[in-house]
Amino acid sequence: MSPTAAAEGRTPAGQRPVTASDCLRWLQQHHEGRLGYLSGRGPRSVVVSYALADDHILMRVPDYNDIAQYAPGSQVTLAVDGLVESDSPSKPEVEEVSVTGIAAQADGASSPVDAGRFDESWPSGIKTSVVSLPLTQLSGVERRADLQPDDEHRDPW
Repeated sequence: MSPTAAAEGRTPAGQRPVTASDCLRWLQQHHEGRLGYLSGRGPRSVVVSYALADDHILMRVPDYNDIAQYAPGSQVTLAVDGLVESDSPSKPEVEEVSVTGIAAQADGASSPVDAGRFDESWPSGIKTSVVSLPLTQLSGVERRADLQPDDEHRDPW
């Protein structure tokens, strides 16, 4: 989004905002996204699997991963995107939902954690941690797949 459009609170041409309930539905239908966080070596964006639990997103990561060290207590963003069925096959759409917030180490008390929530397994001997992200700051947009995010000069629809 251009700085001008963001400052004026409007959506750039070619993009439509997505409601919070549609964002939540999108998150429920997917189980993988890009986690953006700040590590000791700068900004990182890593593909992670996630599961929903009540009002949190849970991500199981190996303890040796930077995420386990740097994400808890810091602001992170999980972005989940993909293609959406469109009314017109010649105009495919992309939907992107972002969840931003302060990550925390999930301890089971504040966020229920059980192995059945995750579609992945880890080899024996690999210690893992579960990082929790509250579902308090959701945002989402749909845009034509053939438009670039900053391509505001074309008629999108």
